[in-house]
Amino acid sequence: MTDATETKADAPKEDKNEGSSQARKFTYYIFLAVFCLWLYSLWADRMTPMTDEGRVNGQIVRITPQVSGPVAQVLVTDNSQVTQGQSLVQIDKHPFELNVKAARLALQQTTQSFNADSAAINAAKATEVAARVKVDNARQHYERNKELARTGLISKADLDDSSASLETAQANLSQATAALEKAKQALGPQTENNPQIQSALNKLEQALLNLSYTNITAPAAGVVTNMNLAAGNYAGAGQPLMTYVNNSHLWVTAMVTENSLAHLKQGIPVKLVFDAYPGQIFTGAVTTIGWGSSGNGSLQVNSANGLLDSPTVSPDAQRFPVNIKLDSLPEGVSLRYSGRVTVSFFPGESYIGERLLDVWTWIWSYLTYVS
Repeated sequence: MTDATETKADAPKEDKNEGSSQARKFTYYIFLAVFCLWLYSLWADRMTPMTDEGRVNGQIVRITPQVSGPVAQVLVTDNSQVTQGQSLVQIDKHPFELNVKAARLALQQTTQSFNADSAAINAAKATEVAARVKVDNARQHYERNKELARTGLISKADLDDSSASLETAQANLSQATAALEKAKQALGPQTENNPQIQSALNKLEQALLNLSYTNITAPAAGVVTNMNLAAGNYAGAGQPLMTYVNNSHLWVTAMVTENSLAHLKQGIPVKLVFDAYPGQIFTGAVTTIGWGSSGNGSLQVNSANGLLDSPTVSPDAQRFPVNIKLDSLPEGVSLRYSGRVTVSFFPGESYIGERLLDVWTWIWSYLTYVS
């Protein structure tokens, strides 16, 4: 009887000890799993980096008037699509037209004092100024496209088109300049290089340029945004009125920690997940890797040194910008500047690591549904 009682008393103690042992083992397994994941994350950060600190990037231009005056017309709406050379805003022309008229009268008076006719030189000067404005616009467009072509964001055909437009504009300017010189020569040897006439021509040129600046146009095809403008507002020279975004040629800038840059180089493939398109995975390739970074932020430029701000908030690993060219996007996919992107890099250092990264990328593409 006593032995049976002791056996019954010991049974709960054994069950309790067994349960405690199992709980301890389970805890060890959890710690082991966490430790293994920690080691994997350290290894993956160098061999197969992944970051959610990516943003859609692109060319932006602050549309800024070169002359001041009341806004006469706003010809586009906020966030509207525009074409190259399309009129956006019209500043009141009247004061500038008066200045052109005064400059022409001053030129006429100066030439009449030499018994010469200013009509031909007046018309030639107006044509030459208009041609010079077109050359300036064509050159700016070509320079923007040249930067995009260097990283493969536009085709050589697109760059050749902008180059041809610049050459055509330069040829027209040469013809206009020749016509102006011919008109000067027609004034006679005493007046051709006369300082008074040259001064009057310079004033006319400035007045014509200022008049042309009253018509603010789109630098290229794209969209205009960040516009809060209405007729009657005062446009100040050098004060931005709106922002132009080249939405035809976008790329991704990923801010990558410095310990993840070891195996990144130009041309390595990447996979991208956009918050705007959850459940979908897109592809691209690294084009350039930044050599400097500063502070905290995302696609923000530090005014002190002109470098992109890093999103690092602690003194640990700094982040550097890595630019990525997007492969052809499917029909219906439309990206927006500064949209958030998760980027996975495939530097070809580990087959198993990259297959695991494929899994993580696939999982993350569906997590964006609830992010």
